[in-house]
Amino acid sequence: MFKILYCSLFFSGLMVFSQPSFALAKFGHNIVCQLAFDHLSASKKQNVIELLQTVPKTHQAIINHYNHLSKNTPLTFANACTWADAIKPHQKSQATFKQYQSWHYLNVPRNLVKITQASCSNNCLPQAILHHQQQLKDSSVSWQSAQALLFLGHWLADIHQPLHVSYASDLGGNKITFAKKEGQCNNLHWYWDTCLIQAAKRTKKQWLASLNAQWSKSYTAPYQAKHVWQWADESYQLIRAPRFQYCQLTNQQVCLRPQGKIRLTDDYAEYYLPVIEQQLLNASQRLTRILEQSL
Repeated sequence: MFKILYCSLFFSGLMVFSQPSFALAKFGHNIVCQLAFDHLSASKKQNVIELLQTVPKTHQAIINHYNHLSKNTPLTFANACTWADAIKPHQKSQATFKQYQSWHYLNVPRNLVKITQASCSNNCLPQAILHHQQQLKDSSVSWQSAQALLFLGHWLADIHQPLHVSYASDLGGNKITFAKKEGQCNNLHWYWDTCLIQAAKRTKKQWLASLNAQWSKSYTAPYQAKHVWQWADESYQLIRAPRFQYCQLTNQQVCLRPQGKIRLTDDYAEYYLPVIEQQLLNASQRLTRILEQSL
């Protein structure tokens, strides 16, 4: 029904290697997976621990290096959820996992109004969740099933970072630059990865406490495959809102790229902090549901 806009190899390379603005920053991934793990049943927590024990020493070292830990630090699910990003700079890993580069995001046409299953048939973020959920469910305890677990943890955070469901021509907001830097961030994607979360001025412990306090107040339906498209659409509707400052919508509901550099409104962080908090909570709860059904 809709034709997907795929990045050229050049743009794809930029998306993969431009750090830190490509994927939800490691802090966000850490929060999502820690919270999800904390709310798993005891038996499912043990299953996660057993899968982490199958991660080869070389990949354990890669994860720990990425998280600024000593190479022999025991893996936690929270830290291991950064693995899909951590392997990118490693040449041998790149060759093995190159097929997953486009799985971190979903690119759609600028005239698309709503994400549906027709929006992507393969090699994109919603399909990545479907693939690795099924692989985790069907596999015995092995490095292969551990990979599925780590990918799943990563994908659930990525799909809730709104700009991972966006447009190829501006690299998901990486090319929407600021007239004035916002903290350390000079583009919109990087801001949503890092600087918006930093604007809360909370420690990891404070983030976890805040999200835990909201856990029982937010209902999450049991996981079904159709939900991945709903999650993608939730992110997509966020980026198309004028206040997000990513789209200039025409009368035909086409999202035009803003002209020139943008300036975030003075209340931008205040308005969107509750939004990113809800996205992190949704990602955590939905990941818990998937793991309870798949492990």
